[in-house]
Amino acid sequence: MRLNRSDFFIRQTICALSFFLMGSTFASQIEVCKSAPALFYCKVSGGRDLAICPSYIDGELAGIQYRFGQEGKKGLVFPGSGFGFKEFKSNHFFRYQVDYKLLKFSVGSYVYSLYSNYDGEDVEGAVRSAGVVVSSLSGSPDVQIPCVKIYVDKLEEVMSHVECDVSDAMGCT
Repeated sequence: MRLNRSDFFIRQTICALSFFLMGSTFASQIEVCKSAPALFYCKVSGGRDLAICPSYIDGELAGIQYRFGQEGKKGLVFPGSGFGFKEFKSNHFFRYQVDYKLLKFSVGSYVYSLYSNYDGEDVEGAVRSAGVVVSSLSGSPDVQIPCVKIYVDKLEEVMSHVECDVSDAMGCT
């Protein structure tokens, strides 16, 4: 099968556009985390970024930092003084066709729970969801901020470094 010039041009354009879009996603990961690609990165409503940024020492994961907000004006960076693991708690539940991950931390009287869920048993097909739930210790209603587009989800790389929250009903794996 020979391609005519217009078919060839269209295929070349699509190929170039694909590489550009993949590169812009990688570039935005770097912009969000500055020094290394994010371990978790998504967009939420309003064009805000939600990310877990890594810090490495001699190629080994040495700490993480939660970042939420818009480029140039971050709404929340935790821990604010750098990267760490001890400030976080985690939970991970998985079985065939199901994988739920939680990464939690507290700021004042609020608990932030970053979640990443995969449910392959849904009757309408596999469902992947992620976002953050902000809970108040004072009993105010929870606020859920779901991801509208998930770009990177490598939270499993974090789980072994973070202490499990044994008080959570999801349990520890």
